[in-house]
Amino acid sequence: MAIFVDMENLFGGYGRDVTAVPVGTIIKSIQGIVRKNGIGSLTATVRAFANWGRPDMAAYRRELLEHGVEPVQVYSFSSDIKNAADMELVVDALAVAYESSGVEVFVIVSGDGGFVPLIRRLHALGKYVVVATTNQENAGKPNSLLESAADEFHVLDVSGAAADARPRPSGTAVKPANRSPSVEEYRQAVKDLVARNSALRVNGAINGSALGNLLRQKWPSVDYKSFGYRSLGAFVEEYCDLKMWRPASAGAK
Repeated sequence: MAIFVDMENLFGGYGRDVTAVPVGTIIKSIQGIVRKNGIGSLTATVRAFANWGRPDMAAYRRELLEHGVEPVQVYSFSSDIKNAADMELVVDALAVAYESSGVEVFVIVSGDGGFVPLIRRLHALGKYVVVATTNQENAGKPNSLLESAADEFHVLDVSGAAADARPRPSGTAVKPANRSPSVEEYRQAVKDLVARNSALRVNGAINGSALGNLLRQKWPSVDYKSFGYRSLGAFVEEYCDLKMWRPASAGAK
């Protein structure tokens, strides 16, 4: 998954206390939610968008390093340039969507309704989109259209120590194997994972993103292509006799 944090939306603008956003808690909470729900496991990139050149933003330096967050500098030298961070976030998210096919889950941390077109475009590319914001007073109020456009929407509790008590995956961890599987073993692994993990099913069909993540955990160097299939969906439907879930907005593939 890839996480994109709209810092300006979370602290409510530079006229407020810009140091009030608990970045580490937010990232850990998102990772816990995504793993618990079975839609992803590995984090490919975390990017936070803001004017990091401001002296007060230096307070985040240690937290960004500790949690592997890439600060993306947003320049807005003129008052005529509005929503510069939003535009930068959209460009970066689409670049990742087009250039990194392995990233299947996109998390947008913001309540800004301006990201609805981005969500729709990511859906058209077959991506699963999670939107999250926080319960902090200065965080932008979530836009109702943004909530409805996302596959999942979460308000993260960052009010105190309890916010760090993030959920852990239950029954989804997969121990890596020391050898390559046969096609029959790979097929059986698919059936076993589906049977054990109800979170892999969406409306009675299989969530390919979540299933693919679990299979990669077990066999990092082997996938459906090793057995001559064009996609995981083709392998699951043709060889395992299971139905794959596809977002309605993504269309048939």
